[in-house]
Amino acid sequence: MSHKDPSSTGLAQMVQVEAQDLSALGSRAALAMCGTDSSYRTFQAACQIILDGLHDDIEQVRLYLLDPVERILREEAVVDHFGGQEGADLMPLYQLSDEVTVKHLAVQHHMGDQWEIQIPLPAESQIVGVLVLVCYQKLPPHLEEKVLRLGRSLALGALFVRRSREAERAAFLLTAVTETSGKLQGLEGRNLLLENFVTTAVDAFGFDRATIFVFDDNGKKVKSAICARTGSGVFPLKGIPDLPPISDKPAPHPHLPGLWIPIRMGSRRLGVLFVDNIYTLEPPSRDVLQPLVDLASQAALALENARLIERLRETALRDDLTGLYRSGYFLERVKEELANSRRRKDSTGLVMIDLDHFKMTNDTFGHPVGDEVLIRVADRIRQALRVGDTACRKGGDEFIVLVPNLNMEQASKMAQRLIDEIHASPVELPDGRSVDIGVSVGVALFPSHAGNWQDLWTRADEALYLAKQSGRSQWAMWSPQARMALGG
Repeated sequence: MSHKDPSSTGLAQMVQVEAQDLSALGSRAALAMCGTDSSYRTFQAACQIILDGLHDDIEQVRLYLLDPVERILREEAVVDHFGGQEGADLMPLYQLSDEVTVKHLAVQHHMGDQWEIQIPLPAESQIVGVLVLVCYQKLPPHLEEKVLRLGRSLALGALFVRRSREAERAAFLLTAVTETSGKLQGLEGRNLLLENFVTTAVDAFGFDRATIFVFDDNGKKVKSAICARTGSGVFPLKGIPDLPPISDKPAPHPHLPGLWIPIRMGSRRLGVLFVDNIYTLEPPSRDVLQPLVDLASQAALALENARLIERLRETALRDDLTGLYRSGYFLERVKEELANSRRRKDSTGLVMIDLDHFKMTNDTFGHPVGDEVLIRVADRIRQALRVGDTACRKGGDEFIVLVPNLNMEQASKMAQRLIDEIHASPVELPDGRSVDIGVSVGVALFPSHAGNWQDLWTRADEALYLAKQSGRSQWAMWSPQARMALGG
């Protein structure tokens, strides 16, 4: 057969095809690429049409499609006289000569006893791919323009496939955005929301790493950050790095293959997403930019909703007058903290505070002054809290403080400090008079005084009653002897 005979006069059939113009052959191959299938099979069908049209003068046909972002030509299909298969070769664009990439001319390379003809597929002033023909004869000069027509016709089919793939990718990303948006809108926990956000950026968008930085209410300082990384799951960042100036628009990282995507609600800066390919070092594909921006917009809405929900929930849990927690939430915290204390094998304190002669204050100065006294006491209690402590207005003029990891000595000092600081903060009246404030304090410790929250609550209340019975403006620690003194 002539395709296996290097001494063949060669390309005879191509000369015959010349009369009907190779552009028609390229058009038939391009039409074969314009179906619903955008896989390698559509390229294989086009290669087969070209091989059949050029007869035995061509040994092999290969089709490459250009990835415009990575600037790599990916071999889509290879067809010879023994059949066809999916391509596997990658050809960096810089390896092609300017004759092909810039001037859009065919280039021939002598490879042993064969010749490789690289034919550009130009569309929209740049190449979308390359057609490679392998034969035993060098292409005659008078056929060079003919094969370029073949390439120009075939380019339309290659462009169609590339756009179809971009549309499929965009549809996939849009689906991911829509699904994730639905999840985010239903979330009330901010951390869970952020975990979904960065996981989507890695799983659905294909990045090696995604990190979301959440700003404070002023939109200036990063208050938290959560990262998702391929193979590592989701984790909070312990050390938050200094961020560069963040633009109001998506921007590339100057040194890494990554993007900054701002998360905004109107003029408010809620955060910023950084996605990159720390392992592959591949630049982000352009087709993910708009879906990422869309996702950031949805995340901004979800973050704002979560913030509002948290504020509403926080407001519902707090006393309207003092801002301290209400009894219902406080009781749940007591149960939770006692379970933690049991696991840690440490001590937790319950401190009850009651105003001395508060009814007399209301009767003498009026309820507005009484409210001011309650607010003043709540402020002093709030100032005395450590991280992890929880304060509650039980009702009327009674307050409770839950203090984890509190021993007897610390409890004694805390109780006395509360008495002293509250007494040192009288409410000044417009007429120059002042209203002194006195409080009595009762303390009980878990587990030394009680083994459950009900008993702890009761015994703190008994200690408070003992302090009031002993003359007020003092504190009492619960003990069996104290209970006996109360007739218990």
